[in-house]
Amino acid sequence: MNKIIGLITDLVHPSLIDLLSREGYEFDYLPDIKSDELIKIISNYDYVIVRGRTRLDEDILNKAGRLKVIIRYGVGLDNIDVEAARRNGIKVFNTPSSFTEAVAELTLGLILGVLRNLGEAHRSMREGKWEKKRFIGYELLGKTVAILGFGRIGRRVADLLQPFNVKIIAYDILPIPEKYINKGVISAKNIEDAVREADIITIHMPLTKNTRHIINYDLFKKMKHKPFIINTARGGIIKEEDLVRAIKEGLVRGAALDVFSEEPPHEKELLTLDNLFLTPHIGGQTMEARERAALEVLKILKNEFG
Repeated sequence: MNKIIGLITDLVHPSLIDLLSREGYEFDYLPDIKSDELIKIISNYDYVIVRGRTRLDEDILNKAGRLKVIIRYGVGLDNIDVEAARRNGIKVFNTPSSFTEAVAELTLGLILGVLRNLGEAHRSMREGKWEKKRFIGYELLGKTVAILGFGRIGRRVADLLQPFNVKIIAYDILPIPEKYINKGVISAKNIEDAVREADIITIHMPLTKNTRHIINYDLFKKMKHKPFIINTARGGIIKEEDLVRAIKEGLVRGAALDVFSEEPPHEKELLTLDNLFLTPHIGGQTMEARERAALEVLKILKNEFG
């Protein structure tokens, strides 16, 4: 193997550090590095591994020098200027399949949690209360679920929902696979059609200039059944102040959010509304997903550098 040097700029699971070390890859591990420091040293490296904290913008990538490979230890690429990377001859990879199961299972958990108001029930119990009559929830069985974004994770969510006998309406910019149409998944022509009759809406889109704030007050007003909103994709897809308004006005029954426009979130109303079930971006935080991602990173490095 030719000698190459890498840089890991975010906190990663120890399995990745151990695996790369055992395989003989040289790298610096600087999980707290700031942008002004990164731009000074990035030209010293052949590959960079990032998660969601590090932003690789055009200014940094124009200074990349010998950098040949960027690996996003995760799913989205919204923190990487992919076009700037390509202009500088840098290949960009991510590890999407590694986290599919983890995010899909969390999505199902959040759906069940928000339907039964488990967050508030747990908090009430911790306060020494016994409010059995307060927590009357909803069953998932037979509900209509809109899945916005029908890639790997959206499709896996559809699989996990099958035993609950739900009606699934899927929306994606790409055609819904025939396999799922044959299973009864309904393909919506547009996002308005997808959400109009939904009891539950779960988001699995990438964050792009076209999807930023695509879930907004105007769309909430078109939702007939006062649905529950689930987001395990990216925070910026929902306009958060509009979600708060929609919940307060009764257009939305509640929401379960694992991702936020700003992380950690600072919107006070978002953090204090009773019918919000919040988790700190833990979609991919399973031991199994981290181990799969480490193997996928290794495979990319071997393919690119040997």
